[in-house]
Amino acid sequence: MSSPTRAWQNQLEWMVRLCGASVVKKPSLFTLGKGTHAVVVVQPDAWTEDSGFHAIGQVCEAPVVTREWVLDSVALYQCQELDTYLIPQIPSYCW
Repeated sequence: MSSPTRAWQNQLEWMVRLCGASVVKKPSLFTLGKGTHAVVVVQPDAWTEDSGFHAIGQVCEAPVVTREWVLDSVALYQCQELDTYLIPQIPSYCW
């Protein structure tokens, strides 16, 4: 039996694919084509580490949004603006 978190992830992936987007679990394997935009969707309450998702956007070089962005976009039949759903990223500093 899968966990509730995994069930949510499966459903979210299914919705994303229905909308014509791709799901990439390893961002390093994804290449952006013309007219393609990367967006990282996270479920903050599923992370075991408090700050784990706060730096992922820099690793992926993409905006990081909550899963509600996908849910609202599907519910409203239109891709929603990212601003409302953005998760603040921790800046990386060079020492």
